[in-house]
Amino acid sequence: MTKKEKEILEIIRENPLIEQSEIARLLDISRSTVAVHISSLQSQGYISGKGYILKEEDYIVGVGACNVDVYGRSRIPIRTHYDHPADIVSGVGGVMYNIICNYVKLGGKADLITAYSDDAYGMMITSECKRNGIDIHDSLMAKGATSGIFMQIQDENNDMYMAICDMSILENLTPAYLRSKEKTIRNARLVVMDPSLPDDVIRELIGICKDHTSLYIDPISENYALKMRPYVPDIDLIKPNRGELENLSGMKIKNDEDLFKAVDKLLEQGAKRVVVSLGSQGILYADQDRKIRKRLPEEKHMVNASGAGDALMAAIIYGDVNGLDIDKTLDYGLAAGIAAIRSNKTINSEMSVELLDKIIEEKKK
Repeated sequence: MTKKEKEILEIIRENPLIEQSEIARLLDISRSTVAVHISSLQSQGYISGKGYILKEEDYIVGVGACNVDVYGRSRIPIRTHYDHPADIVSGVGGVMYNIICNYVKLGGKADLITAYSDDAYGMMITSECKRNGIDIHDSLMAKGATSGIFMQIQDENNDMYMAICDMSILENLTPAYLRSKEKTIRNARLVVMDPSLPDDVIRELIGICKDHTSLYIDPISENYALKMRPYVPDIDLIKPNRGELENLSGMKIKNDEDLFKAVDKLLEQGAKRVVVSLGSQGILYADQDRKIRKRLPEEKHMVNASGAGDALMAAIIYGDVNGLDIDKTLDYGLAAGIAAIRSNKTINSEMSVELLDKIIEEKKK
């Protein structure tokens, strides 16, 4: 598909009954040229029939944070008020970007709805999304704002010591902006969201998805899990860790019995499916009919503590979109988490279904 054909396809997607003369006016080209491009799109199978019925590929939509990550790993034990020698790396990240990027690397098609600016960080974001095949044409570019920034300090063992972030750019996303993307959202196989969005945007997204599109949520942190408690009945799949599950359920988890009770509480409140990330202890999956606890042998070669949860979520989504059974999907989720911590970056550049199969085979020997 040529660039001009892509432009025409997008116009038709917004208005399937549009006249060729109107497309010509919008693109400042002749009507005959439009006719040639439409004929080409029809021959390629992208559109057909009266009213330009579109042939849509399966895709998911991610709504949430995309920012620049800066990681600093101290070479010595952390001390307060001290200048530490460190290894520092930076790159594009953010929970939603990480999930979507992993999903695309697994072979999926995705549309990312986020906000970024026209600053240097925004240029990094758009460049990396393009390089990784992530569609951001529905994202908001907020001129003059500051693109999202996340900064993390890691100790000498690669574990997070502290982190700070500025995601105020997301305040530029509004319910009205989301409504302008309603067709894209409702036509998706599923929507995945992170709770760093403003409350009114979260409520709008839930309303758009209701009765149309499954909504998956990653709580991100214990504080954000508290924010998400009122929305549990509207969630089709939620992926907390143990601490986030405590705040979502409103109960302390001291043992396995408590863990199962907390999951049951979310299901009773209306959540359709729950996937609890338990670190080296594996995954607990639960829905109204069953509970499955799985783990792979503990990984002994952790390079980077970040990104495992995002990779897990991407693999769960991949399994659901491709109709895999729950056991295979959970195995892929566990393997994706291992792939993430084996990489020195948040997203393993080698992430693929083939890599997940290899890790599963390796771990089950």
